[in-house]
Amino acid sequence: MWDAIVEGVSPHLVAGTIMLAIMGVMYAVHKWRGGKHKEGDALEILRARYARGEISREEYEERRGVLSDKCA
Repeated sequence: MWDAIVEGVSPHLVAGTIMLAIMGVMYAVHKWRGGKHKEGDALEILRARYARGEISREEYEERRGVLSDKCA
């Protein structure tokens, strides 16, 4: 059956077409699920890192200032 479908068609063309179709579906799912990060996400991550003690108060204040400038 497969030979009848692709007779005379390059296997590379078939593989490329399948790959493009898969990439298209992946892109659509990414966009549907909201692939972009919201501005508030970065601040939430920063707050969580500070709360866990991963960064100092000075580093927190500096990064928060930078994020506030970009969001404004």
